[in-house]
Amino acid sequence: MTIKAFVARSDEERERIYRFRYRIYVEELGLDPPEADHGRKRLADAHDAFGLSYGLADDDGNVVGSLRCIFLAEVPDPAPFIAKFALEPATRAFGLPALATTSRFMLDPKLRHGLSILHLMKAAFEDGRARGVRLNYGDCSPHMLPFYESMGYRRYVAPYNDTAYGFKLPILMLVGDRMHFAAVRSPLARVAEAHPDDAQAREWFAATYPEWVRPASAALMSMDGFFDLLVERVASDPLHAVELFRGLSREAVERFLASATIVDAAPGDRIVREGERDDTVYVLLKGLAEVIRGDGGGQAISALGAGDIFGEIGFLTATPRTATVIARTPCEVLVLSGRQLQRFLEGEPAVAARVLFNLSRILAGRLAQTTLRLPETDLLRREGP
Repeated sequence: MTIKAFVARSDEERERIYRFRYRIYVEELGLDPPEADHGRKRLADAHDAFGLSYGLADDDGNVVGSLRCIFLAEVPDPAPFIAKFALEPATRAFGLPALATTSRFMLDPKLRHGLSILHLMKAAFEDGRARGVRLNYGDCSPHMLPFYESMGYRRYVAPYNDTAYGFKLPILMLVGDRMHFAAVRSPLARVAEAHPDDAQAREWFAATYPEWVRPASAALMSMDGFFDLLVERVASDPLHAVELFRGLSREAVERFLASATIVDAAPGDRIVREGERDDTVYVLLKGLAEVIRGDGGGQAISALGAGDIFGEIGFLTATPRTATVIARTPCEVLVLSGRQLQRFLEGEPAVAARVLFNLSRILAGRLAQTTLRLPETDLLRREGP
C-alpha cells in the first residue's frame, strides 16, 4: 500500500479529513466532543477556519491519517491559545509568527506500528520552518507521551483537564533544536539537519523551564538512570513498594520499564475517565487518589495510595474504562504503555508470566474486597441459592 501526504485545499478534501476524525475519535475511541456532528459523522471546529489540515491517503484515496497546524500569526484572536498553552513567555521572547500549535493528530489503526506517520510530521515540519516557526505546541494523553517525546517534544508546564478529551499534558517542540532531536533519536533528526540549529531557543527553554530540563521518561534515559529516578520518587525499593514488580529482579524491571514515564497530577485531576478507551496501566508512586463510578459526580468505590495500580482492566480486556480515577492530593504516577507491555509479553514470556501473575493477584484481592462490602442479599442474588 502506498501512502501519500497532502494538504487539504478544497472543501472535499477537508470533508474527507473531518469524517476520518469522527471515525477515530467517536467510533473508535468512544469520545463525544461537543463539536461532533453525529448525523453527518464529521468532526470539525471553529479552528478549522484558519488551521491548515494535512492528510494521509492510501491507494484508493481513503484518508488514513490527519494532522492540523495552527500558525498563531494567522489566528484572528490568539488570546485563547496563549492562555491554554501558557504562551506568554514565548510571545515575549519570539513573537507570534514564531509560534504554532499541532492538533487532530491521528492514524488509522493499521498504520500505527509503521513509519507512515513520518509523512505527516515531515510535511508539517517543513511548512513550519518555511514560515519561520520556532516553537510548536500541543498536548497529549499520558499513554501517548512516550511517543511524542521520542519525536522531539518535551513537557514544560503542569497537566490540565480538558472537559471533552480528559487529562492532558502540554508539550512543546523546539523545531530548530537539532541537538535534542539527535539526543532522543527522533525520526525527525535527519529532516532537522537540513536547517540551522536554534541554540537561542534551546537556551531560552532551559532558562524559562529549568524544572523540565531533566527527563522523566525511560526512553530518554539509561535503564539504570530511570530506575534510580523511580527509587527517588517512591523513597524506597520499587521491587518491594510496587506490587506489580514483586518477584522480579532489578534487571527485569528495568527492561519492563523501557517506555515508561512519570507524570504529575494535581488535586482534582481526572487521571483516568470512565468510558475512555486505552490500554495504559498506571502505578501511583506518591499521593492519594480515589476511584469513582459514574465520573466526578458518582460514588467513590475505593481509595488508592502509593504503590497501588489502576487501569489494568483496560489493558487485560481491551474494554472501556470502568471507573474514573481522581487525584485527591498532589500525585506522581508511573505510566506504562499498553503497546510496550504487549511487546514485552511477546518477547520475554518468563518475566511476563510473573507480571501477569502479579496482575491477577491484584485483581483477585480487589474482587475479594468488593465481595466483602456487598450486602448479604446481594451476595445471594449473585451467587444463587
